[in-house]
Amino acid sequence: MEVTFQHANPHSGHESVLIRLSGDVTDQTACILFDSGTDVDVDGLLGDDEYLTAIVLTHAHLDHYATLGTNLRDGAPVYTSEPTAAILDTVLTEAATNYDISNVDAVVDALEPISDWTTVLGDIELRPVPAGHTPGAAGFLLRFDDGGEPRTMLVTGDWTQRSAAGFPGLPTTLSPDAVFLTGATNEEFESELTAGVETILERVQAGSTVLVTASGLAGVHIAALLAELDTIDIDPPTVSITGHAAKLYETLGYEHPTVTSVPTFDNPDGILDPGAVTIAGPEVPVEGSAAKFFDRVQDDAGATLIQLTSGSVSAVESAGCTVDRFQYSNHPPEAAVDDLVEDLAPRQVVIMHQSGPALSRYKDRYDSFVWATTDRDEYRIYEDGTWVAPPWVNDRVARRLRSQQYGNGSSLGSFIDTERAFPDVERSEIRLEAEGLDDPSFRTRFQQSDPELPKSKSATQHTDSPVVSEDTDILEHVDEIESRLSRLEEALTDREGADYGIHQVRVVDAGDGSLFLRLCNPDDVAQSLNHGDKVTRGCHRTITTPRSRVNAEVE
Repeated sequence: MEVTFQHANPHSGHESVLIRLSGDVTDQTACILFDSGTDVDVDGLLGDDEYLTAIVLTHAHLDHYATLGTNLRDGAPVYTSEPTAAILDTVLTEAATNYDISNVDAVVDALEPISDWTTVLGDIELRPVPAGHTPGAAGFLLRFDDGGEPRTMLVTGDWTQRSAAGFPGLPTTLSPDAVFLTGATNEEFESELTAGVETILERVQAGSTVLVTASGLAGVHIAALLAELDTIDIDPPTVSITGHAAKLYETLGYEHPTVTSVPTFDNPDGILDPGAVTIAGPEVPVEGSAAKFFDRVQDDAGATLIQLTSGSVSAVESAGCTVDRFQYSNHPPEAAVDDLVEDLAPRQVVIMHQSGPALSRYKDRYDSFVWATTDRDEYRIYEDGTWVAPPWVNDRVARRLRSQQYGNGSSLGSFIDTERAFPDVERSEIRLEAEGLDDPSFRTRFQQSDPELPKSKSATQHTDSPVVSEDTDILEHVDEIESRLSRLEEALTDREGADYGIHQVRVVDAGDGSLFLRLCNPDDVAQSLNHGDKVTRGCHRTITTPRSRVNAEVE
């Protein structure tokens, strides 16, 4: 039995790899392409007597399926996880419109969603496992039997150990013999995500019309996170998710009471709303749904544009509205890559999706044979029961590494078998901390029944904002309101033995010295209070001030 690999686009993303398996395990060489990214040409990779056995798609991001339509041949199926297969028709149709993706119908016809061990050819089997990174993403275990000894390889695709909108991260208990490991890292993802969501909340609380632009799956992720803020006692904002992102949101089965899905619309003005969030794509508002909304808000001093970008496009830098940008590139920190390799303890590590110094940092880094190459050469990694050392590793180093591999608990056989239970690529309960949000930060800043008045410059720079812009003005207004409410409370509560009802109200400063009390729960008291009634029941006062929190909100 022999296993080789060949990088399919080492200079154009480096995320695609062709793995060949030949020998007693199958009557012909199995040629399996993992991801079909930019500049991948299967015809140029395969020999005249070779056939494409299968394409495996790890997730529905453009850099992993860009050439999928042009590389279909030999009747090869396209294996992917069930969630990714469900959204791929929508994704590819959108990509065909904006990115010149071809053969959408043929790709959809070739799709074979899998969730358990699936025979690819002969005794070669394939199984998806969760990979975090984005909704529906999967890594894939590739297993074969060589003379009664099981061997297993893991191709991670893009991965994180964080969840993504409820889809679990990559498990660390797989124990494969070889790992084709995406080495792309991002040290700032959690801080950028947290800052982005905090900014959304700040601007919503300031009464701003908030437009969030993001790619389709990133938009789904943000909508789901905003909807789940009530799990840490933060009032979630009202969200409208639109266009392509809305279709993905619905297809993946998300339902949240604070999120309205609007796949198609005629009038953007009917969706945009002060104090609410609209999510649209693409990540920079130059086309599609995002452009329609941006056209409405770009000259509005009371509106906000928040761009979640991958870094591959130029963001809008300025406009008449407030403009913010946060990098949304969901990869693990470098330390997490090291931890994963230590936990998996593989014999072979093939680094992908990196180049230059970012790739070189992995050379000789682990107690494994590390392949960190940027050429299209075909490399043999397994032959006749032995995992082969790279040609640049001398015999002495190879013996040392094999000794260490035995010492750290690795064995010639894989621990992965058909009876073992694996996590499935399916959505579960969303936990904000597991998604990468800085939970303690949110609890400190936003966890209250009535939100604190925003103090950031972006929340006070617009003349039409309902928030008072200076602390001294706020204090004067609050002092007056407290005084009036104190007199009102004394008048309403000076009745011994009275059976008081409690109704929460919000103080509204209408200007010109006029203050109103607005019922916060009108539906609950509709039967007991009517227009023109005088309130003689107990009053529970709720006020928020910059100096202390006595429970209330000033509009």
